[in-house]
Amino acid sequence: MKRILLCVILLICSGSLLGQVTLSGSVTGKDNKPAFEALILLYSSDTVLIKTEVVDEAGLFQFQVEDNQRYYLQITADDYITYFSELIQVNGTTPMAEIKLLTKESNLGEVEVVAKKPYLERQPGKLILNVESSINSTGSSAFELLEKAPAVRINNNDVITLSGKSGIVVQIDGKSLPMSGTDLGNYLRGIPSSSIEKIELISNPSSKYDAAGSAIINIKLKKDTRLGTNGTIAAGYGQGVYPKMNSGISLNHRTKRFNVYGSYNYAYRKAFNHLVLERRFFKNDTFQGAYIQDNYLKFPFNNHIVRAGVDFNINKKNSIGFVVNGITNQFKQQGFNSSDVQGPNATTVSAFETTNDSKDIWYSGSANFNYKRLLDTLGSEWTVDLDYAAYGNNTQQLFTTRYYNLDHIEYQPAYLLGGDIVGNLSIYSIKTDVHKELGKDRSLDAGLKSSYVIADNNLQFFDQSTGVSIYDSTKSNHFIYKENINAGYVSYTQKLGKWMIQLGLRAEHTAVSGEQLVYNITNDTNYLQLFPTAYLTYQLNEKNSFEISYARRIDRPGYDQLNPFKFYLDPSTYKEGNPYLRPQTTHVIEIAHLWNNSIYTQLGVGKTLDNITEVIAPSLTQQNITVQTNTNLKSAEIIYFNASVPIPITKWWTTTNNLNSYVALYSGNVANTSITRQGSFAFNVQTSNQFTIGKTWTLEVNADYRSKELYAFDRINDIWSFGIGAQKKILQNRGSIRLNVTDLFYTNITTANVKFTDYTEYFDVRRETRVATLSLTYKFGKTSVAANRRRAGGADDLKSRVNNSGVG
Repeated sequence: MKRILLCVILLICSGSLLGQVTLSGSVTGKDNKPAFEALILLYSSDTVLIKTEVVDEAGLFQFQVEDNQRYYLQITADDYITYFSELIQVNGTTPMAEIKLLTKESNLGEVEVVAKKPYLERQPGKLILNVESSINSTGSSAFELLEKAPAVRINNNDVITLSGKSGIVVQIDGKSLPMSGTDLGNYLRGIPSSSIEKIELISNPSSKYDAAGSAIINIKLKKDTRLGTNGTIAAGYGQGVYPKMNSGISLNHRTKRFNVYGSYNYAYRKAFNHLVLERRFFKNDTFQGAYIQDNYLKFPFNNHIVRAGVDFNINKKNSIGFVVNGITNQFKQQGFNSSDVQGPNATTVSAFETTNDSKDIWYSGSANFNYKRLLDTLGSEWTVDLDYAAYGNNTQQLFTTRYYNLDHIEYQPAYLLGGDIVGNLSIYSIKTDVHKELGKDRSLDAGLKSSYVIADNNLQFFDQSTGVSIYDSTKSNHFIYKENINAGYVSYTQKLGKWMIQLGLRAEHTAVSGEQLVYNITNDTNYLQLFPTAYLTYQLNEKNSFEISYARRIDRPGYDQLNPFKFYLDPSTYKEGNPYLRPQTTHVIEIAHLWNNSIYTQLGVGKTLDNITEVIAPSLTQQNITVQTNTNLKSAEIIYFNASVPIPITKWWTTTNNLNSYVALYSGNVANTSITRQGSFAFNVQTSNQFTIGKTWTLEVNADYRSKELYAFDRINDIWSFGIGAQKKILQNRGSIRLNVTDLFYTNITTANVKFTDYTEYFDVRRETRVATLSLTYKFGKTSVAANRRRAGGADDLKSRVNNSGVG
């Protein structure tokens, strides 16, 4: 492996450094004085950042660049409008550039046009939600933003799908989140929207990305990029049924060679989940009984997120960085379940009530060291990432169930079940990537990666009905999971006139071992798989471009999905992992069209084999018991069409409209119920409208509609929502006050019918989606913007599969 890496690096770095010339110029500002310390960014013709410099005391700058190439310049400085050059053709006799910056006071209207971004923005291969641009995003959480995101569905168990595709990888700043299902939902509820810059929905990632996941949702947190010492403070208060509040601060000190930054965010969000169920059991189509259940769960989250890092430019070619993250999430769940039990004659014969008192502490810490070397002035680079992450959890549970007759008198002793869950997980990862520009229109990317994961989970249950804790071996388990993945990829890009082609191949070898200590059962497996990608782009003219792409992806089961533990919700329902769950693989082909850099349309088709699906189905071994678990369906086929249409109706009214539609067909067998290409057409329409009132006021109105859908065994009914908000800029535009109300008419309610052989279920789930929020944000310090270093570590795909803030 080391020899292969060395050969790849030597091969790619062996390009000639001859033919370099100087691109120089002068920059002046007010009264024709030198714009000392203005920041200059040099971009290649395809807008890849190559290098940054600072104007000297005489107002001069210079770059060493490749001859006979084309470049862009961007210049930023305090109190001046950001300067963007035309495309510069460099040759040996290129004259010295003379640039004069305009003050912001001289053209305030232009500043507004440059800085403004739409809430919904389409780029090839991805849809971007610019959270900072949306007033109605104020005071919410990452979870609530995804609930309203186009093509995103979140079911009553917090499982996320995108355009009908399951197996979604959720990332924070390019680092995959270490959890799934309800645990991922709880984590996202703790991240305040005030700490989020934007959310990227990536439908068809290239081979440079880890092969895990059928699609990627990347949540990018705010990071101050201004020169000097500066920062941002934010605070907000929201009120729905329960109160919510958040606060945060970020600090940054940046010079030409050195950058140190840190942030702290705190969120308190008390919320509820109200789930009404009607479960009916049959035998040979004859009614046997039913549970009519009302579950009310409230949970106050106390979430702390700390992040600190440093970047240092050793010289013009070499830079290093180090970043650490810490997360704690504490919450005390209080749940009450009321269940009426019906007999074969469909009348109530008894009832039971279950209370759930749980104390949860989830914590995690991670560290990343990174090195970057610029190989030439065209944008070639070599990077190395070393990652370590550790996660832990401690959960104390107590379920108390009381049984009543029709006179609401207890007819048998109460059942008390106590749980003690302790988990630890460690991730080690190293990766290296090389990007080499092979001339004017060609580039090559290659990389290697190795990771090792070990998870140790110990679940102990105790029967406390008699006042003495008695260990229950039938419900307890101790599970140890180990995994090693070694991967390598290569990707080649070539421009041919109006055409551009990119071909990539990724290989991943996986070796896993799962051991159940209580039952002395071990499951080992290993496999090698290839993941090709291909992209073909055609620029028809200045206004029209087309792209067709293909990718093969894999989605490995989350560590919690493999964990065979049983988590009891009430006497009739429990959640259980599946240690025999297989990875799912997906083939996707997409065709996209972009008109005038604004209207974006996309047509895609995909097929997933061994589709991992979460189901709530009747137990095959226990009568009238329902089990929530994950299983492999045979396949899932999907055809989808998406469109984004931003329209500037007037100077003061801008609307962005999105359509996401698909047909998803599922085949497989669960609980003796076979389906063959079962599914339906579904669509989601979303509109976001912004109205500019004067120089400091903005009004925003949003609406969202999601159609009915047949999702495998679930028939989900349609839902819609409406939100409104207003913003006032204050303190010389450095601060803003926002007031907004989400789901104004409280219509974002999910209802569905589920059907299996000898079992039907209806559910109605309501969350706290209607919230009024008032928030304040203020930025202080200098306003000159510098370029960010890329910062995504090597353990991203692994963290996405860890349960509950990190423990499987």
